[in-house]
Amino acid sequence: MKKKLFLFIYLSFNVTSFSQNFENLEYLLLASQEDQSLLFKEYLNPLVTSVNFGMGSGWANTAKTHKLLGFDITVSLNTFFIPSDAKKFSTSGLTSITSSSDYLPTVLGGNTNETLSVSINDDSTIFPPNEFSATFIAPSGIENDFFLNMLITPNIQIGLGLPFKTDLIVRYIPTTSSKNTNIGLMGVGIKHDILQHFGPVDKIPLIDLSLLLAYSNYSIDYEFQKTSNLPGVGQTAILDMNNYSANIISSIDLKLITFYASVGYSKGVSNLSILGSYELSYNISDTSEVIVFNVVDPLKVEWEKESLRGNAGLSFNLPGIKLFADYTFQEYNSLTVGASIGIR
Repeated sequence: MKKKLFLFIYLSFNVTSFSQNFENLEYLLLASQEDQSLLFKEYLNPLVTSVNFGMGSGWANTAKTHKLLGFDITVSLNTFFIPSDAKKFSTSGLTSITSSSDYLPTVLGGNTNETLSVSINDDSTIFPPNEFSATFIAPSGIENDFFLNMLITPNIQIGLGLPFKTDLIVRYIPTTSSKNTNIGLMGVGIKHDILQHFGPVDKIPLIDLSLLLAYSNYSIDYEFQKTSNLPGVGQTAILDMNNYSANIISSIDLKLITFYASVGYSKGVSNLSILGSYELSYNISDTSEVIVFNVVDPLKVEWEKESLRGNAGLSFNLPGIKLFADYTFQEYNSLTVGASIGIR
C-alpha cells in the first residue's frame, strides 16, 4: 500500500515527464556565463514558482485546532492553472545565443526543434581571444504530458494536537527515485488558535480563527550523467526549493460542512546547482579546429518568489473522513482537493 501511494504521488508530479524532457538541457552550458544563468532561470522559472507556492497550500481545511493528542492524516493535490506566458520566455535578452524564434518553451511549455547558435568572443581567462561557435537543439517542455493543461503537486501530512490549542503539522515524503530523478519533501507547520486570546470572543459558537506558520522544502536531484550528450563525470542538477508562509485562517465549523478562508503571505527561496565536470566543444572561427573546455560545477542560479495569497474552501465532514476543496489566489492560482482522516 505504501509503495502504491508513493507511486501515485510521483506520477502526479510528472517525474517521468521531467526525466524524458530534460534532454538537451545540458547544452545550455555552451552559452556564455551570463546567458547560462538567464537560460536556466527562465526555462525552469514556472516549475520553481508553481512548486514553491504549492508548498504553501493545503496546510489546513479548518481554523479549529485538535484537542490534546488529537490527530489527522491528510493527502492533498494542488492543481495549478498555468498561464500562457509561463510556457515560453523571450530570447531578446540573450547575447551569445542566436535563434530564429523570439520565444523558446519553458519546462512547462511545448515541444520545439529550434536550433540555437552560440557565438562567444571573449578575451577572459576562461575563453582565449578567439570567436567560438556551436549549435544545439533547445530543450522542450512537458506541456503535452499535462492533464487538462494543469500541473499537479502532492502533499501528505500529519497533524497532532498539542497543549494551548496548538497543532503541530508535519509533511514528509522520503527521497524516492524515478528514472534519473530523485525527489524528496519535508515540511513543518504550527497552527495556533488566536481567538482564545480575545476573552469573550472565544465563546462565540461555530467560529474559529487561527494563525498558521509553515516551512517546506522540496528537493529534485536530476542525474545528467545517464543521458548527457556532453562528456564528463558526476553530472548532476540539484534543484532545492524552500517555502515560508504565514496565514490567518477563519472557519465556520458546522456538523456536516465547514466553510473556511485565509489570507496570508508566501515566500519561496530556491537554488539550482549544476555539479560535475563538462567538456564543452566549440568550433574556432575561420578554421576547421575544435577546442574543448572542461568546466567543473559550472553554474548556480537562485530565485526569490513572493506573493500575497488568499483562499476560500469548504470541507464535507463525513463519518470517519473529511473531503475538502479550496481555491487560492496568488501568482499562480491553484485548486486544492484532498481527504483527511483522524480524531479530533
